[in-house]
Amino acid sequence: MSLKRIALCAAVSILAQAGAAHAGIDVSPVAVEAKASALPKDWNKTAAFMEIFVRSYKDSDGDGIGDFNGLTSRLDYLHDLGVTGIWLMPMMPSQDGDHGYAVNDYRAVNPDYGTMADFERFVQEAHKRGIGIILDFVVNHSGSGNAIFQDAAKSKASPYRDWYVFSDKNPGWYNEKMRGVSGAYYNDPWKPVTKIVPGGVGLYYGVFSDSMPDLNLKNPKVISYLQDTMRFWMNKGVDGFRLDAVTMLIEDGPKAYFNNPANPGIVAKLRETLDEYDNRYMICEASEGADMYVKACSAFAYGVQQSIIEGAKKGAVQPALITQLQNPHADLMPLALQSHDAYVGDRLMNQFGVNDPADYKLAAAISILASSTPFAYYGEEIGMSNGGAFNDPGIRSPMSWTGYPRTAGFTRGTPYRDVAINVASQNVAIEAGDPNSLLEYYRALYALRRDHPVFGTGRLDLQSNAGDPALVFTRTVADDEAAVLVNLSNAPQSLSVKVGEGRFVQSLHVVGEAPAAAMASEDGKLTVVVPAKTTWVFTKSR
Repeated sequence: MSLKRIALCAAVSILAQAGAAHAGIDVSPVAVEAKASALPKDWNKTAAFMEIFVRSYKDSDGDGIGDFNGLTSRLDYLHDLGVTGIWLMPMMPSQDGDHGYAVNDYRAVNPDYGTMADFERFVQEAHKRGIGIILDFVVNHSGSGNAIFQDAAKSKASPYRDWYVFSDKNPGWYNEKMRGVSGAYYNDPWKPVTKIVPGGVGLYYGVFSDSMPDLNLKNPKVISYLQDTMRFWMNKGVDGFRLDAVTMLIEDGPKAYFNNPANPGIVAKLRETLDEYDNRYMICEASEGADMYVKACSAFAYGVQQSIIEGAKKGAVQPALITQLQNPHADLMPLALQSHDAYVGDRLMNQFGVNDPADYKLAAAISILASSTPFAYYGEEIGMSNGGAFNDPGIRSPMSWTGYPRTAGFTRGTPYRDVAINVASQNVAIEAGDPNSLLEYYRALYALRRDHPVFGTGRLDLQSNAGDPALVFTRTVADDEAAVLVNLSNAPQSLSVKVGEGRFVQSLHVVGEAPAAAMASEDGKLTVVVPAKTTWVFTKSR
């Protein structure tokens, strides 16, 4: 046994003895044990991700709640669709009992979803299909039922008291201007401990809800604990993390409570841990100010999704999309049209309406082809609607596998939540194999990315301006090139795109559609008439 290993074991022993009086608390250090990746090198630079809520994806045992085994049973569906990365919403025990963002144990799985063995099997089966798994990692706050918080809240003498943010009196940070910022601060974040921990002492700080006390990320012990927890999951084969709510990590009063300048430094420390392992990926949720974080992690280009949707509806390229595609960090800022958070927007079908599948497809083409690593939200590929309300629970309905009105093929029991209101018309069973369906269109877009890696690795050359009726761009790497022409307007458009010399073929076609004949560029250009509300994609003949 190495000296390093002996030292680690000794540290674990000491912590175990010290923690005997703090039942249920595991803050033991974790060493790197499984550094190698099970996935192809640089999979993370071109991956097509799907965000999945385990609770709502597929139930395997009839209890009405989605689980790991149900998700594993649908990996072939995801692989055949063309998904190469899965972002799992939190799958750890949680105080909220639903969405998972109030974590009560960072080193366990939610028993509603199965066992740790079930989770490990899911990861292994995903890897067999070339699919990477990233976990939602909630680092701003824990759940109020977390054993560490419970211990810290009961006494100022607790060794974990400084792991959270406590005060003897309300410092008066809160004002109404803060209300609703990034989905937080809907009330005063300073709350009496006795509200959730009988016999507790003082006030605690929690920006999102009573059940989500903020961690003290100024404390190096807390950072070390989070880093060890990352190693815990990566040792099990996890391929990376999505960091939740990085805009809220550090608060220094009413003038520095959002996107504090210290936040990127916290993210950078977590990135250092990620880089101890091969071939891993990390992305941040930054509702605003994503550019602050891209030196340490990718960051969603939230806000741009509305410009994509509006451009499809109005028939013209919107300024915000042009600005984003010209951002020098654009390849580190994936586009996403939807997510589990209502602040990002309603389900796309509710935004476009049942009579606008053409606009829906335009938005999908832009999001998937203009991103190096695009993200979609489960059910987006079939046009799943909300469950009857535009709010967080409403956009997290069970997946529509069939048109059965009560269960949507999600469970053989009673679903824990209402299914989507358009389950009869928009479901996997009815859309599979239909060349006009959204499902087959998404499959065609992902097939393009699979067959032409240039969409993930190539340099983006934007050839459109705000207000244009079409979005035109190319992707180029070495001698490979692809051209994307998205006619947003209601009329055919004669469009020219600058490309290199060679022969090109229109490569975006759905199941059953014959490929087009190749055409040569003339004077470094392709000029074609693209039908109304249509996307054409030309790739270089090989």
